[in-house]
Amino acid sequence: MESMLRAICDFRLKEIHLVPPVIIRLVHDKIVDKYDLRHVERWSSGSAPISPQIIALMQKKFPGTGFRQGYGATESTGCLSATAPGYWDYKFAMTGGMLVANTEVKIVDLSNGKELGLNQSGELYARGPQIAMGYLDNPTETAETFDEWFHTGDVGYIDDAGMVHIQDRMKEMMKVKGSQVAPAELEDLLLGHPLVEDCAVLGIPDMYAGERPKAYVVLKESMSKDRQEDVGRQLLQFVKDNKIRNKWIVEIEFTDMTPKSPTGKILRRVLKLQESNKGRVAGVKVRDEARTAHL
Repeated sequence: MESMLRAICDFRLKEIHLVPPVIIRLVHDKIVDKYDLRHVERWSSGSAPISPQIIALMQKKFPGTGFRQGYGATESTGCLSATAPGYWDYKFAMTGGMLVANTEVKIVDLSNGKELGLNQSGELYARGPQIAMGYLDNPTETAETFDEWFHTGDVGYIDDAGMVHIQDRMKEMMKVKGSQVAPAELEDLLLGHPLVEDCAVLGIPDMYAGERPKAYVVLKESMSKDRQEDVGRQLLQFVKDNKIRNKWIVEIEFTDMTPKSPTGKILRRVLKLQESNKGRVAGVKVRDEARTAHL
């Protein structure tokens, strides 16, 4: 972290491209306060979602700067959308920007594949000259993902201004009593709690609801077991106070870290493997017993 901060200062860099885990450290790590970063004009983030709570902390910590994101995929070989000059204000920071040249996107309903309108959430399909033709030596996956459009597997919408908003990955969506629930939405909420350093949400099996949300939480400070249990109950209530019933988290497990890729994406498959390992040493768990059988 310090070597990065020194380089930013030594070279008087004006725009800094980072991934979300580093941005989270920027707003929480006290070592950042040792460096004069007033010459930085703009922060850029990509590769993984970042919560509005973290962006708000960035704006507070670095007033007078701008913030932008872009959107793309490995299969698009580059950006599908980017934030253009004039839209680097923090009020646009949660968008993926506008479509880049020669690129088209449409939003389709997750249940029936019909094209949707503005501000309606569904899967993003994209096409343009930058998109790959398919997967090498994998005709089955190619046929499922590419036709006239590239099926991104991302859930989102386009607003009235033509800005792209990404909400989550289709494969990561939970289904609670038939309703789609995005883990990222609950993660964003929890990251806004003053005691939460990091978190990850995934669906756990439930005989009544199909799946229910569970959160792995990293706290900002070490606590006794009794204190963790108290905080866990606070977090369960915090979600209830801010989300509808189907999105209520039914279990909190405290952990030292959440598994992430080098680019900051949560490795939910690792969490699912951990969850299925009955012999593992788990952290302190707090359950919403009142809702276990009646969600």
